[in-house]
Amino acid sequence: MSGGADIEKGAFPGAPRRIAFGDFRVLIVDDSRFNREILSRFMHWVGIGGVDFATNGQEGLQQLAARHYDLVLLDIDMPVMDGLAMCRQVRANPAWADLPVLMQTSSRSDPAGVKCFEAGASDILAKPINPGECMARVRLHLEKQFFFRNLSDFHRRLQSDLKLARNMQLSLIPDQRAITAAGLRHGLSIEGRFEPSDELGGDFWTMFDLDENRLGILAADFSGHGISAAINTFRFHTLIERIPPHGYEPAAWLTMLNRPLKDLLPVGQFATCFYGIIDRAAGTLRYAAAGAPSPLLYYAGKSTLLDASGLMLGVSNNPLLTADEVAFPQGASLLVYSDAVTEAEDRNGHLLGEEGLLRLVDETFGTDEKRLARLLAAFDTVVQRPLADDLTAICISRL
Repeated sequence: MSGGADIEKGAFPGAPRRIAFGDFRVLIVDDSRFNREILSRFMHWVGIGGVDFATNGQEGLQQLAARHYDLVLLDIDMPVMDGLAMCRQVRANPAWADLPVLMQTSSRSDPAGVKCFEAGASDILAKPINPGECMARVRLHLEKQFFFRNLSDFHRRLQSDLKLARNMQLSLIPDQRAITAAGLRHGLSIEGRFEPSDELGGDFWTMFDLDENRLGILAADFSGHGISAAINTFRFHTLIERIPPHGYEPAAWLTMLNRPLKDLLPVGQFATCFYGIIDRAAGTLRYAAAGAPSPLLYYAGKSTLLDASGLMLGVSNNPLLTADEVAFPQGASLLVYSDAVTEAEDRNGHLLGEEGLLRLVDETFGTDEKRLARLLAAFDTVVQRPLADDLTAICISRL
């Protein structure tokens, strides 16, 4: 018999196109010298690059601890420690949990191979060993091991890339130092929370220091979540850097952003958006909105939902935006949030809705300190986690 050293295979992303059996190392554990020599010959016919031996289970475990192996051929009947005992110890070690173990068994020692599988064997070879069957099973398990490892490596690389992308996305959102500094400059208490439902999210918010009296607040929520939605937040951030809001009224600026955004977004994707300017000197909030959840204005114990029902960005070249100006005196708070808040389900499976949010605000906004923190703490006591969508919430209170 002869066997090729390589086999053509399709592979997972990043994996080689060919399986090189010469790169594998096999451990044969058998007390019979004749069996070891026969099995070694079979392994060389397969093209295995390295073959080592042990004469009992105890030696086999020592070999496994000393170097890396890709597969173990293990006899069931051996002195000192038999194959069943060794296999159990192999499976008890997390480092060897996925190591293929092929056990040789006879009808006398284990008629149906039940004991072998119960001990953790990956497969069994019936004695007397058939050369063709032995080599075919070894090839099969080494191929599975090869692709499993490449898939695991790909998954690790993907997780690493997602972690990097998540950190990049979080860097777009104001950190606590920037939030605190903006609050001190403008006489405001600013709190923000961003929680993606996956590794990445489609929500985005930021602030603009327009001048000594005016602070701009932008919150956007792109359709969907995950990688595609996160990419859209990067696109949006790039647009904002190209077209900053300074010198523009809210509705005019969102309209300017909409034109290139519509060309960038794939068909069927869009963004809900809120942009407001808090003017400390005038005591006002001027805002424009594009299909966003209704922001909440809280003052003197009373909550008011603002209209934010304009057409979403990215849908039309000429969006009809909602624009308004409202009073924003000292002691007032503005709550801007994504629809993950109102669409969260309570313990009974009902949506929280705007009524539920108003109820939570009335319960938690009584004092000036940490209004958003208290609101979200109460929110967590009534809704089911995890949330189905990305959560963004910003609370700005005028001191």
